[in-house]
Amino acid sequence: MDYRCRMTSDSYIPFSQRSGLEPIPPQLKLGEVSAELRRLLNYYISLEIDRGSRAGVSSAYFTDDLKRVTMDLHVFIFEQEANTYISSPAHWRQRITTIVQRSSIGPLFDFVEFLVRHPKCSMVLKAELASAFVAARAAYRIVDGQIIAIGTNEQAAAFEKAIGDAEGGARTHLVAAGAALRNGDWAGSIRESIHAVEATAVRLAPNADTLGKALAVLERQGRLHGSLKEAFAKLYGYSSNEEGVRHALVFKDEAQVDEADALFMLGACASFVSYLQARNT
Repeated sequence: MDYRCRMTSDSYIPFSQRSGLEPIPPQLKLGEVSAELRRLLNYYISLEIDRGSRAGVSSAYFTDDLKRVTMDLHVFIFEQEANTYISSPAHWRQRITTIVQRSSIGPLFDFVEFLVRHPKCSMVLKAELASAFVAARAAYRIVDGQIIAIGTNEQAAAFEKAIGDAEGGARTHLVAAGAALRNGDWAGSIRESIHAVEATAVRLAPNADTLGKALAVLERQGRLHGSLKEAFAKLYGYSSNEEGVRHALVFKDEAQVDEADALFMLGACASFVSYLQARNT
């Protein structure tokens, strides 16, 4: 967990995002592997080595299952001859640390997928590797033995453009939406995304005090197509109807939204902010 999540309130926005130095949440940073993800992957694999190691008379050795896993890694992933294999937990701990810490994203993810798909790796390791991607808020997840992207380059570009286009409160809300997404506050991210659109629309229609009224004004003035107004009104309605997103929770412990919802709303709202800016300037 990010130490900033533990030491500050949920509304805290880190300096790097607050100042615009690091506006894009990690879920949209395709092609990158954070230090946090590397650290967690190495940690969970080291735990597997501990589980699969036994103390011998002269040195430690692997159980049969982990010996097969490491031999297969040696031959199929590292493309080495079988007769050069070293069955030493200490050797493999050091070797895997080097791989996890230094490999580029392609070889690293190939390595992780190999472990996730290997029949001799424990279910504990497979679950922990999957959890590492979630805990690190990576742009990828493990699904059915494969690493897949949960965000898109288009979403990242839309968000980054909106940060540059937005003014005043709208930019503040977009930055807060990105921070909430990074911190796992899905409802908070959706709420801030919607508020970014509302701040933009109200600024462009100063006599209106709500998003619905502002969109109606812009439509009457010919500055917003009716179909787009209706489409966004439905998204706004969704966030209003979902307990705990735009309003305080009353009966439920948490809003019934998830990371996918938050990612979609961030991209949609960021694009709409840029559209409103371009259409009305």
